[in-house]
Amino acid sequence: MRNQNSIIAAFAVTLALGLFWARSTAAQQHPANPDVATHNMVVIGERTVYLSHLPMFQDLEALKKNPEAIMPHRFQAIFEVVFDHQDEYVKDRQTPGAPKLYTLGPQEKFVLSELAPTGANAKPPRSFTAKVLRGHLEKPSPNGEGVILRDVQVRVKRVVHFREFDPKAKRPARLEYLLFGKGGELFLAHLIVAPPDFDQLLSVKVAGHAFTDEELAKGVPVAFAGTANTPAGRLKAKQQAVGEMTSGSPPSAAKLQITVNGELFFEEGELRMPADFDTTPEEQRAGFP
Repeated sequence: MRNQNSIIAAFAVTLALGLFWARSTAAQQHPANPDVATHNMVVIGERTVYLSHLPMFQDLEALKKNPEAIMPHRFQAIFEVVFDHQDEYVKDRQTPGAPKLYTLGPQEKFVLSELAPTGANAKPPRSFTAKVLRGHLEKPSPNGEGVILRDVQVRVKRVVHFREFDPKAKRPARLEYLLFGKGGELFLAHLIVAPPDFDQLLSVKVAGHAFTDEELAKGVPVAFAGTANTPAGRLKAKQQAVGEMTSGSPPSAAKLQITVNGELFFEEGELRMPADFDTTPEEQRAGFP
Protein backbone atom coordinates (compact mmCIF):
# COMPACT_ATOMS: atom_id res chain seq x y z
CA MET A 1 0.00 0.00 0.00
CA ARG A 2 2.86 2.38 0.91
CA ASN A 3 4.55 1.68 -2.44
CA GLN A 4 1.29 2.36 -4.26
CA ASN A 5 0.81 5.63 -2.39
CA SER A 6 4.40 6.63 -3.18
CA ILE A 7 3.85 5.95 -6.87
CA ILE A 8 0.65 8.02 -6.84
CA ALA A 9 2.39 10.88 -5.03
CA ALA A 10 5.33 10.79 -7.43
CA PHE A 11 2.96 10.83 -10.40
CA ALA A 12 1.13 13.85 -8.95
CA VAL A 13 4.39 15.74 -8.49
CA THR A 14 5.50 14.87 -12.04
CA LEU A 15 2.13 16.01 -13.42
CA ALA A 16 2.29 19.28 -11.49
CA LEU A 17 5.83 19.98 -12.72
CA GLY A 18 4.76 19.18 -16.26
CA LEU A 19 1.87 21.65 -16.07
CA PHE A 20 4.18 24.29 -14.57
CA TRP A 21 6.73 23.99 -17.36
CA ALA A 22 3.99 23.92 -20.01
CA ARG A 23 2.53 27.13 -18.64
CA SER A 24 5.95 28.74 -18.36
CA THR A 25 6.77 27.84 -21.96
CA ALA A 26 3.41 29.18 -23.16
CA ALA A 27 4.01 32.42 -21.26
CA GLN A 28 7.39 32.81 -22.97
CA GLN A 29 5.92 32.10 -26.40
CA HIS A 30 2.93 34.44 -25.86
CA PRO A 31 4.04 37.45 -23.81
CA ALA A 32 1.47 39.67 -22.15
CA ASN A 33 -0.61 41.74 -24.55
CA PRO A 34 0.69 45.35 -24.30
CA ASP A 35 -2.84 46.60 -24.97
CA VAL A 36 -4.09 45.16 -21.67
CA ALA A 37 -4.63 48.13 -19.37
CA THR A 38 -7.02 49.90 -17.04
CA HIS A 39 -9.10 52.10 -19.35
CA ASN A 40 -10.54 55.02 -17.38
CA MET A 41 -13.53 56.85 -18.86
CA VAL A 42 -15.74 59.90 -18.51
CA VAL A 43 -19.42 59.24 -17.69
CA ILE A 44 -22.10 61.47 -19.26
CA GLY A 45 -25.85 61.28 -19.80
CA GLU A 46 -28.82 60.56 -17.57
CA ARG A 47 -31.66 59.01 -19.56
CA THR A 48 -29.02 57.19 -21.61
CA VAL A 49 -25.51 56.78 -20.22
CA TYR A 50 -22.33 57.01 -22.30
CA LEU A 51 -18.69 56.36 -21.54
CA SER A 52 -15.90 58.27 -23.29
CA HIS A 53 -12.47 56.68 -23.05
CA LEU A 54 -9.62 58.89 -21.81
CA PRO A 55 -7.13 58.65 -24.70
CA MET A 56 -3.43 59.33 -25.19
CA PHE A 57 -1.26 59.37 -28.31
CA GLN A 58 1.41 56.83 -29.18
CA ASP A 59 4.91 58.18 -28.55
CA LEU A 60 6.63 57.19 -31.81
CA GLU A 61 10.11 58.05 -30.55
CA ALA A 62 9.65 55.80 -27.54
CA LEU A 63 8.37 53.06 -29.84
CA LYS A 64 11.48 53.31 -32.02
CA LYS A 65 13.67 52.80 -28.97
CA ASN A 66 11.49 50.05 -27.54
CA PRO A 67 9.06 48.14 -29.83
CA GLU A 68 7.17 47.01 -26.73
CA ALA A 69 6.42 50.58 -25.62
CA ILE A 70 2.92 50.46 -27.09
CA MET A 71 0.38 52.98 -25.81
CA PRO A 72 -2.80 51.02 -24.97
CA HIS A 73 -4.88 54.23 -24.82
CA ARG A 74 -4.33 55.28 -28.46
CA PHE A 75 -8.06 55.17 -29.23
CA GLN A 76 -10.96 57.55 -29.15
CA ALA A 77 -13.95 55.52 -28.08
CA ILE A 78 -17.52 56.29 -27.02
CA PHE A 79 -19.90 53.60 -25.76
CA GLU A 80 -23.56 53.51 -24.80
CA VAL A 81 -23.72 51.44 -21.61
CA VAL A 82 -25.80 50.27 -18.70
CA PHE A 83 -24.47 49.40 -15.26
CA ASP A 84 -25.74 48.20 -11.90
CA HIS A 85 -27.41 50.85 -9.70
CA GLN A 86 -27.30 53.32 -12.58
CA ASP A 87 -30.23 55.19 -11.05
CA GLU A 88 -28.04 56.06 -8.05
CA TYR A 89 -25.51 57.71 -10.36
CA VAL A 90 -28.30 59.67 -12.09
CA LYS A 91 -29.76 60.76 -8.74
CA ASP A 92 -26.32 61.93 -7.59
CA ARG A 93 -25.79 63.85 -10.82
CA GLN A 94 -29.12 65.63 -10.37
CA THR A 95 -28.30 66.69 -6.80
CA PRO A 96 -27.87 70.48 -6.39
CA GLY A 97 -24.18 71.31 -6.30
CA ALA A 98 -23.14 68.10 -8.05
CA PRO A 99 -19.93 68.33 -10.11
CA LYS A 100 -20.11 68.52 -13.88
CA LEU A 101 -17.55 65.73 -14.23
CA TYR A 102 -18.11 62.06 -13.37
CA THR A 103 -15.63 59.32 -14.22
CA LEU A 104 -15.56 55.54 -14.26
CA GLY A 105 -12.59 53.39 -13.28
CA PRO A 106 -12.51 49.72 -14.30
CA GLN A 107 -11.53 47.41 -11.45
CA GLU A 108 -9.91 45.01 -13.91
CA LYS A 109 -7.59 45.25 -16.90
CA PHE A 110 -8.62 44.42 -20.47
CA VAL A 111 -7.99 45.27 -24.12
CA LEU A 112 -10.16 48.23 -25.13
CA SER A 113 -11.06 46.70 -28.51
CA GLU A 114 -12.83 43.90 -26.60
CA LEU A 115 -15.58 46.46 -26.02
CA ALA A 116 -15.91 47.03 -29.78
CA PRO A 117 -15.44 43.63 -31.47
CA THR A 118 -15.56 43.50 -35.27
CA GLY A 119 -15.67 40.81 -37.93
CA ALA A 120 -18.02 37.97 -38.77
CA ASN A 121 -16.81 35.83 -35.85
CA ALA A 122 -16.67 38.62 -33.31
CA LYS A 123 -17.91 37.80 -29.84
CA PRO A 124 -20.37 40.09 -28.05
CA PRO A 125 -18.75 43.03 -26.26
CA ARG A 126 -17.28 42.02 -22.94
CA SER A 127 -18.60 43.38 -19.68
CA PHE A 128 -16.39 44.55 -16.85
CA THR A 129 -16.47 45.56 -13.20
CA ALA A 130 -15.91 49.20 -12.32
CA LYS A 131 -16.37 52.02 -9.85
CA VAL A 132 -18.12 55.35 -10.56
CA LEU A 133 -16.75 58.55 -9.08
CA ARG A 134 -17.60 62.19 -8.67
CA GLY A 135 -14.84 64.24 -10.26
CA HIS A 136 -11.72 63.03 -12.05
CA LEU A 137 -10.48 59.71 -10.71
CA GLU A 138 -6.92 60.46 -11.86
CA LYS A 139 -6.67 63.83 -10.11
CA PRO A 140 -7.13 64.64 -6.41
CA SER A 141 -10.20 66.71 -5.70
CA PRO A 142 -10.16 69.62 -3.25
CA ASN A 143 -13.91 69.15 -2.74
CA GLY A 144 -13.66 65.66 -1.31
CA GLU A 145 -15.43 64.11 -4.28
CA GLY A 146 -14.95 60.40 -4.70
CA VAL A 147 -16.48 56.98 -5.22
CA ILE A 148 -20.27 56.74 -5.29
CA LEU A 149 -20.54 53.19 -6.67
CA ARG A 150 -18.23 50.17 -6.45
CA ASP A 151 -18.18 46.73 -8.04
CA VAL A 152 -20.81 47.59 -10.65
CA GLN A 153 -21.08 45.42 -13.74
CA VAL A 154 -20.80 47.55 -16.89
CA ARG A 155 -22.37 46.24 -20.10
CA VAL A 156 -21.86 47.83 -23.53
CA LYS A 157 -25.13 48.24 -25.42
CA ARG A 158 -23.77 50.09 -28.44
CA VAL A 159 -20.48 51.33 -29.86
CA VAL A 160 -21.01 54.96 -30.90
CA HIS A 161 -17.43 55.60 -32.01
CA PHE A 162 -14.21 53.59 -31.97
CA ARG A 163 -11.09 54.72 -33.78
CA GLU A 164 -7.38 54.08 -33.42
CA PHE A 165 -5.25 57.19 -33.93
CA ASP A 166 -3.35 57.28 -37.21
CA PRO A 167 0.26 58.47 -36.66
CA LYS A 168 0.22 59.95 -40.19
CA ALA A 169 -3.01 61.92 -39.73
CA LYS A 170 -3.02 65.72 -39.82
CA ARG A 171 -5.16 67.66 -37.39
CA PRO A 172 -7.86 69.63 -39.27
CA ALA A 173 -7.64 73.41 -39.14
CA ARG A 174 -11.32 73.88 -38.23
CA LEU A 175 -13.24 72.43 -35.30
CA GLU A 176 -14.80 69.03 -35.93
CA TYR A 177 -17.06 67.20 -33.51
CA LEU A 178 -19.16 64.05 -33.29
CA LEU A 179 -22.84 64.58 -32.46
CA PHE A 180 -24.53 61.72 -30.59
CA GLY A 181 -27.24 61.04 -28.03
CA LYS A 182 -30.80 59.82 -27.74
CA GLY A 183 -34.25 61.18 -27.04
CA GLY A 184 -33.32 64.84 -27.10
CA GLU A 185 -30.32 64.40 -24.79
CA LEU A 186 -27.54 65.41 -27.18
CA PHE A 187 -23.77 65.69 -26.90
CA LEU A 188 -20.77 66.80 -28.94
CA ALA A 189 -17.39 65.07 -28.62
CA HIS A 190 -14.39 66.81 -30.13
CA LEU A 191 -12.77 64.60 -32.78
CA ILE A 192 -9.22 63.86 -31.65
CA VAL A 193 -6.74 63.41 -34.50
CA ALA A 194 -3.08 64.27 -33.86
CA PRO A 195 -0.97 65.87 -31.13
CA PRO A 196 -1.21 68.41 -29.72
CA ASP A 197 -4.97 68.01 -29.46
CA PHE A 198 -7.72 68.15 -26.87
CA ASP A 199 -10.56 66.06 -25.50
CA GLN A 200 -13.90 67.78 -24.93
CA LEU A 201 -17.49 66.73 -24.24
CA LEU A 202 -20.40 69.16 -24.51
CA SER A 203 -24.11 69.05 -23.73
CA VAL A 204 -25.95 70.72 -26.62
CA LYS A 205 -29.23 71.59 -28.28
CA VAL A 206 -29.58 71.34 -32.05
CA ALA A 207 -31.93 73.12 -34.44
CA GLY A 208 -32.11 72.80 -38.23
CA HIS A 209 -32.49 69.03 -38.49
CA ALA A 210 -34.57 66.41 -36.68
CA PHE A 211 -32.31 63.43 -35.98
CA THR A 212 -33.59 59.94 -35.31
CA ASP A 213 -32.04 57.82 -32.59
CA GLU A 214 -30.71 55.54 -35.34
CA GLU A 215 -28.88 58.45 -37.03
CA LEU A 216 -27.29 59.48 -33.75
CA ALA A 217 -26.42 55.93 -32.70
CA LYS A 218 -23.17 55.91 -34.69
CA GLY A 219 -22.42 59.59 -34.29
CA VAL A 220 -22.87 62.39 -36.83
CA PRO A 221 -19.69 64.30 -37.83
CA VAL A 222 -20.20 68.05 -37.64
CA ALA A 223 -17.68 70.71 -38.75
CA PHE A 224 -17.62 74.43 -37.93
CA ALA A 225 -16.33 76.69 -40.68
CA GLY A 226 -14.28 79.74 -39.73
CA THR A 227 -13.12 78.26 -36.43
CA ALA A 228 -9.66 77.43 -35.09
CA ASN A 229 -9.15 73.84 -33.97
CA THR A 230 -7.33 74.79 -30.78
CA PRO A 231 -8.12 74.52 -27.06
CA ALA A 232 -8.69 78.28 -26.88
CA GLY A 233 -10.85 78.22 -30.03
CA ARG A 234 -13.08 75.33 -28.92
CA LEU A 235 -16.85 75.66 -28.47
CA LYS A 236 -17.72 76.90 -24.99
CA ALA A 237 -20.71 76.93 -22.65
CA LYS A 238 -23.62 79.18 -23.72
CA GLN A 239 -22.06 79.65 -27.17
CA GLN A 240 -24.12 79.39 -30.34
CA ALA A 241 -22.51 78.22 -33.58
CA VAL A 242 -23.52 76.99 -37.01
CA GLY A 243 -22.27 73.52 -37.88
CA GLU A 244 -22.39 71.50 -41.06
CA MET A 245 -22.84 67.74 -41.30
CA THR A 246 -19.90 66.17 -43.11
CA SER A 247 -21.09 62.55 -43.37
CA GLY A 248 -22.79 60.85 -46.29
CA SER A 249 -21.88 60.58 -49.94
CA PRO A 250 -21.96 63.34 -50.97
CA PRO A 251 -21.83 65.02 -47.55
CA SER A 252 -25.03 66.69 -46.43
CA ALA A 253 -25.14 70.46 -46.76
CA ALA A 254 -27.61 70.79 -43.87
CA LYS A 255 -26.80 73.59 -41.46
CA LEU A 256 -27.19 72.92 -37.76
CA GLN A 257 -27.74 75.64 -35.19
CA ILE A 258 -25.82 74.43 -32.15
CA THR A 259 -26.41 75.86 -28.67
CA VAL A 260 -23.93 74.68 -26.06
CA ASN A 261 -25.67 74.01 -22.75
CA GLY A 262 -22.47 73.23 -20.90
CA GLU A 263 -18.96 71.83 -21.05
CA LEU A 264 -18.88 68.41 -19.38
CA PHE A 265 -15.19 67.64 -19.83
CA PHE A 266 -12.03 69.25 -21.15
CA GLU A 267 -8.45 67.90 -21.24
CA GLU A 268 -5.44 69.01 -23.26
CA GLY A 269 -2.30 68.11 -21.29
CA GLU A 270 -2.53 64.36 -21.77
CA LEU A 271 -2.98 64.81 -25.52
CA ARG A 272 0.32 66.61 -25.96
CA MET A 273 3.53 64.90 -27.01
CA PRO A 274 4.98 64.10 -24.61
CA ALA A 275 1.94 64.02 -22.37
CA ASP A 276 1.66 66.63 -19.64
CA PHE A 277 -0.11 65.36 -16.51
CA ASP A 278 -0.13 68.70 -14.71
CA THR A 279 -3.18 70.94 -14.90
CA THR A 280 -2.78 73.42 -17.75
CA PRO A 281 -3.92 77.07 -17.47
CA GLU A 282 -6.72 76.40 -19.97
CA GLU A 283 -7.93 73.39 -17.95
CA GLN A 284 -7.85 75.53 -14.83
CA ARG A 285 -9.92 78.27 -16.49
CA ALA A 286 -12.41 75.64 -17.71
CA GLY A 287 -12.84 74.29 -14.18
CA PHE A 288 -11.17 70.92 -14.75
CA PRO A 289 -8.10 71.01 -12.47
